[in-house]
Amino acid sequence: MQVYGGISIAACAGKFIRDNEDVDIFVRYVDFEKAKSILDSLCYQKNFELKYHPPKSNDKPKIDIKIDNEKRFSMVPVYQENNNIVFKYPKNNEIYPNQNIEIAERTISGYRFFTSQDKFIKMMFIKHIELRPDKKKRAKFIKDANAILSPAELSSLGIIRIN
Repeated sequence: MQVYGGISIAACAGKFIRDNEDVDIFVRYVDFEKAKSILDSLCYQKNFELKYHPPKSNDKPKIDIKIDNEKRFSMVPVYQENNNIVFKYPKNNEIYPNQNIEIAERTISGYRFFTSQDKFIKMMFIKHIELRPDKKKRAKFIKDANAILSPAELSSLGIIRIN
């Protein structure tokens, strides 16, 4: 299991840079059912709400966990295809070389968790923005981009540098 999304951006930046509504993690597809079973048991014990979203066409399954009626956690699988890791999305897939998914242990503000290495977090962020240019206008993505990308990378993506 590895954290990705906004919390991984914070890990790459070395500090929390914005509020994150939830924690996004990915697991290898072969471990997804086992992780789902463990989470289901924990949710039952703690009276949390686990919602399973089955896959739709060219998409992945997803698990959301709500605590006190607020979404706090999401888990998706990544797929191993040849020597690549694939994140499946309805409109397109994001494919990354398997060796880029090495784990890094992080601690920020007393929270300990695991993410990918900085280079992979950056690569994933850039590729996601390239595939979803509509996100360039969202305040949280602009803030994330400014926290981890160089001025040249921001410019190549058409994102404004903020101070």
